[in-house]
Amino acid sequence: MNPLQDKSALSEGYLHRVLVALDQFGNVVFGGDPDETISARSARAAARGDKLGKFMIWWLDKLQPGHGTLAESGDLARAQQIEEIERKALGGK
Repeated sequence: MNPLQDKSALSEGYLHRVLVALDQFGNVVFGGDPDETISARSARAAARGDKLGKFMIWWLDKLQPGHGTLAESGDLARAQQIEEIERKALGGK
């Protein structure tokens, strides 16, 4: 987990949030979970040795070095933020 990416994911601007939503939508269209990005899914696939995952991470790393790891960290930070919001809404601590 990357603490700097976590903080960044929690303060994303409107345009970035829209791009993440489109990324998540695309992930669902291709059979992924609705709350993860294609990038994070590709990083996990690459770690398992999947050729398509490796290709996706190779390509994405050209745009942003370490993109897969950063995407996984961002997905986790957003999920934790939503978990906390829902916990408070349900009266939890």
